[in-house]
Amino acid sequence: MPAASDDSAGSAESEPAYQPGVSLPHTFRPLGARIATGTAAIAVVGAVTFLWLMLPSEVQDDFSVIQRVTLLVFFAAILVLLNAIFRTSARASEAGLVVVNGYRRRDLEWSQIVRISLTPNRPWALMDLDDGTTLSVMAIQTSDGARAKQAARQLAGIIARHTTTDRDE
Repeated sequence: MPAASDDSAGSAESEPAYQPGVSLPHTFRPLGARIATGTAAIAVVGAVTFLWLMLPSEVQDDFSVIQRVTLLVFFAAILVLLNAIFRTSARASEAGLVVVNGYRRRDLEWSQIVRISLTPNRPWALMDLDDGTTLSVMAIQTSDGARAKQAARQLAGIIARHTTTDRDE
């Protein structure tokens, strides 16, 4: 079954689904989320470092080992969560599609994907799979606007190209 892509303008059919400039392998990533998480990580590291260095040495010495470990674990947890968002991607290759949402990875063969849709009432693209389930593709986020629409169309075209049968059903 050929794949289709829905978007807020409903213009998936008015523009060519497959854009010849997309060569495989191709990786889709969210732009806004990567900028926000990268900036947040730098800000958190800078703020924590600055605040620690601004504390007088007597105050630093008052922190017990348990308190220091607790602060470091909390700090690391924030960075791990930011990294989960930052590493989100969808990598299309001749073999299939690898979707990474946070720390969860899903390897899909092209035949497993029915279609992809991107609508304004959803934060990211959604793929319908042949087993009746859906899979969020956080790599294509509505907040990226026209860039996300283009990415959804490109991925829909790649899916269509790899799932077309001889009879083009």
